[in-house]
Amino acid sequence: MKTQEQDFAVRKFHFYYGPNHYLPRRAMVFNIYVSPEGPEADFYKPFVHEVFPQVEKFNIQTVADLFTHTLREVLRMDIDLYINDFSISEDHEDYVIAIEFLDDYSSEDAAVLVSDWFISMNEGTAELFNFSKKFEHLQAIFDKSLLGGPTLYSLVEAGLKNDIPVFFLEEENQYQWGYGVKQLRGRSTTFHTDGVKDTEFTMYKDMVAEFLVMCGFPTPAGKNCLTEQEAVDEAAKLGYPLVVKPVSGHKGQGVVTGIQTESELRVAFQHIVDLSAMEGLYFDGAIVQQQINGDDHRLLTIDGMYAAALKREPAFVIGNGVNTIEELIEEENKKEIRKDNARSPLTKILLDTDMIQFLQLQNLHTGSVPDEGQKVYLRRVANISAGGVSINVTEKIHPENIKLAESIATFFNLKCIGIDILTEDISIPWKEGDFGIIEVNAGPGVFMHLSPAYGDSINVPEMILLSHFKRTELSRIPVIAGNNITQPLLLKLLEEINDVKPGVFTGALIREGVFFNGNYFFKNESHEQNIKIILRHPKTSFAFFNHIQKDIYDYGFFHEGADIVILDHANWAEETLRKQILPGGYIIEISDAEIKLIMNSNILKNVSYSEKNKEKILLEIIRPLIFDLIEKYEV
Repeated sequence: MKTQEQDFAVRKFHFYYGPNHYLPRRAMVFNIYVSPEGPEADFYKPFVHEVFPQVEKFNIQTVADLFTHTLREVLRMDIDLYINDFSISEDHEDYVIAIEFLDDYSSEDAAVLVSDWFISMNEGTAELFNFSKKFEHLQAIFDKSLLGGPTLYSLVEAGLKNDIPVFFLEEENQYQWGYGVKQLRGRSTTFHTDGVKDTEFTMYKDMVAEFLVMCGFPTPAGKNCLTEQEAVDEAAKLGYPLVVKPVSGHKGQGVVTGIQTESELRVAFQHIVDLSAMEGLYFDGAIVQQQINGDDHRLLTIDGMYAAALKREPAFVIGNGVNTIEELIEEENKKEIRKDNARSPLTKILLDTDMIQFLQLQNLHTGSVPDEGQKVYLRRVANISAGGVSINVTEKIHPENIKLAESIATFFNLKCIGIDILTEDISIPWKEGDFGIIEVNAGPGVFMHLSPAYGDSINVPEMILLSHFKRTELSRIPVIAGNNITQPLLLKLLEEINDVKPGVFTGALIREGVFFNGNYFFKNESHEQNIKIILRHPKTSFAFFNHIQKDIYDYGFFHEGADIVILDHANWAEETLRKQILPGGYIIEISDAEIKLIMNSNILKNVSYSEKNKEKILLEIIRPLIFDLIEKYEV
């Protein structure tokens, strides 16, 4: 007999990392007890609606339903993460809740948080519980996860929204979009299709600058200097004003612009040396470069084609004649666009040594009170990661500048390239204005294009995925799944595939383990890992998956969808394979005396069989379907 203290206790957590018998996608599943003698849903609604008013629009009747809607909002982290599906079923006195999730660690914490919150409502201690503070802590946990990075999350979300399969490769600490031979693997915008040497090359700003000069691209003169004296000598040749930046830096760290004197140059150089020491890195030089007048812009190319452009301003505050610069920064950081999470356009402005020194150059300090309307820049660099402001200028760029960006991109075997330039007006051809290429970046951040602080959104994550897959259905490979795909049947099916198109590379998981091209490879204890091996193999062009009751219950299906499902005297768990059928897919249903071919609940064929001719009839039914699948997926 359960006691009142067990009300809302969550337990028996289980995570499915793909479709399963509860949901057609990843699901966190757990049990929860809700006392039938406790308060009705209306008792809890005021507490929930105060924090999550969006829940009020749902017609919620039961406490379990309210709990699950609340959990979904918590999992969305108040930043509208793409989490939608859930189901509620019953297991004796318990409810079983299955809900879509992104990050398993923070998701389980979220369920526990909601459980504790509802318990506090029940006990009359909700005010002391301080849900908001605990929720902020949970959000901080999510922000530190891999998906807390806005660029990577936006790419994962683009896959989900476009029905492109996406899953995490834990062993490699990266994500995969698409299956087998169609796949795209990566982390942020660095992908397995990128040239390793080109990615490495872009890290060395001095060599890239020399390369751009060699090609005739507009690039300010400069040199990588290994000693302070070498930097001073180079400055004497180039003349002031100058820029000094780490040769292998990133996110604008250590970059100092507008250097006017030798003493400023020495300070900037030593700062870069100190940064390297602080990060435990080998100091490989600082580039001393001519200063180009103009605003910072980021041009983005995808597969060598121009995609988007941003104007970036350094972090700034506007004076009101009353507040100090420090107070103005505090107010600026409170803005919604500066939440500094996986969905906010801008980051927080951090008060640090670089800012203090830059303010000093302007005869200001953090306690200064700027005049009404006075614009005070806080940084030398305009990087978004340093609090910079992003403005979409994709449509304003001159066609000649687009050609320039695309011409640069042709020299690099990289999916995405960020080209940083300085110019006063991006709408003027580069040959006519003060225009300089500052850097070429592999793996550029793209969320700033999707969600700029000002201007229209450019859906760069979707553009990246579609540049690889061309059409969303081409992210998939043909999949035949069933509950009794035996090794003899598999070999016959492989013969059929080879007859239709010789040389197709196949991956299969049957009871004996993983097979490639009909040859045994390996068998993990985990059903899920075996499926992952097949989908991760960069040559798999056609896949077979055998699912039995235990595997379905313990691991789910992992792969998203199937084109043909063969149900051979299926039990209740194996019957859930029906939910895996993709649009236009077929079910082959085998009973005691008949084999039926079904599409959209319509029986297309109904053939009697005996054990003697069962395999022959099955192959006759499947043969033309294989031909169609190979054409459909351009195998």
